[in-house]
Amino acid sequence: MMPKAPAKKTPGKQKTSADRKTAREGAAPRGASGEIQGSAEAAADFLQEAQSIPAREIRPLRADAALVHHNISVGLDAVSAREAELLTLPAPFDLDAMRSLRRLALGLVYAAAQVDRSSPGTAKKLLKRAHELRDVLLSAAVALMKAGVLPAQRVKKIMAGSGARDMVQDCVDLAQLFRDHAADLRGKTAVTRAQIDEASTVGDQLLALLRPKGAKAKTPAAVKDAVEARDRLWTLLSLRHEEQLRRAGMWLWVDKVDEHVPPLLSRAARKAKRPSGGGAGEGVGDSIRDGG
Repeated sequence: MMPKAPAKKTPGKQKTSADRKTAREGAAPRGASGEIQGSAEAAADFLQEAQSIPAREIRPLRADAALVHHNISVGLDAVSAREAELLTLPAPFDLDAMRSLRRLALGLVYAAAQVDRSSPGTAKKLLKRAHELRDVLLSAAVALMKAGVLPAQRVKKIMAGSGARDMVQDCVDLAQLFRDHAADLRGKTAVTRAQIDEASTVGDQLLALLRPKGAKAKTPAAVKDAVEARDRLWTLLSLRHEEQLRRAGMWLWVDKVDEHVPPLLSRAARKAKRPSGGGAGEGVGDSIRDGG
């Protein structure tokens, strides 16, 4: 399952472009609030390898992916100055596989974030935004209906009903109403295309998360896929950490390994030194689906 050790390398060999890419992404770019930004590219690259892990061996992630990334960085920083000593380690140790852990951890951070977007806390935020957008679009629609610009039947149908799910459906229906009459509305409303598109997107996201009253809970397919991707990457990282980085740490420091290469879930690790340079923590934007 894990990569086979390549032929021995001399300490003086120059790093490959892949190594340089790993170093750049290891800088772990951060968002405005200071949180680590994962790498969508890394997640996609390593997921191909993680797909080969048998389903029965998948380990669910029940920890903070940012903590995992931190401990990976601490361990790699600790062994980096002594990599030459590791060249004598027998297979399955692979220096390149060990180095790849930093980028793999960034991929895990990204994958975990995709699951978090479907959490109850996220749904609550989306509901708040949906309510705001519905108010803006519906107020404008009522005024335009009274002015004879929008059809009264469609607007009144949207106004009817109650409850969270109905409010969410209103966002989708209002967005479609404004799109259907875009030519008639030109220059007659302050509602923007961005608000219309956002109402449609937020509505679609919430319709996938909310279920009708009395219906059995059902996890959307997209959420299941996100969870599987996250857990597969976590399993790959766990196996590689055990086989590569922890093995290297035990070789170098024996019973003091935890002081230099902490366990993945340790909260006692010293602060990781961060290399300079940017990262590749791009995300994937949500697509906007036109209403039918």
